[in-house]
Amino acid sequence: MAPDSPEPSVAYPPAPPRALGARLSPTDRDELIAAFNAGASQQHLATKYGISIRSVKRLAHGNSNRPQATANRLTPDQRETIVHTYATTGTTQAELALSYNVDVSTIKRILREART
Repeated sequence: MAPDSPEPSVAYPPAPPRALGARLSPTDRDELIAAFNAGASQQHLATKYGISIRSVKRLAHGNSNRPQATANRLTPDQRETIVHTYATTGTTQAELALSYNVDVSTIKRILREART
């Protein structure tokens, strides 16, 4: 092609990227998040609303997370007991994690928060 010749026209110019807000109404967005929190699969929601799974993840995790089970949360009294037990006995972090049925990282975080 010669340097001074015009560029050839493109039969199908690239479509401008569409913002997620342009594809879903606020009502659709709220319904999608509610369905996600109720346990609907990301694949099902992506198909239903005509968006990608990545968009479903961004919406669901950006605006809402599935509620964490409260049954496995440690109470403030349990946290205090963990800190006290670790400080006064020879109990290891791994033993505390096992007895409270949590991960060692949870015990480490509780102990770190107690120091500050």
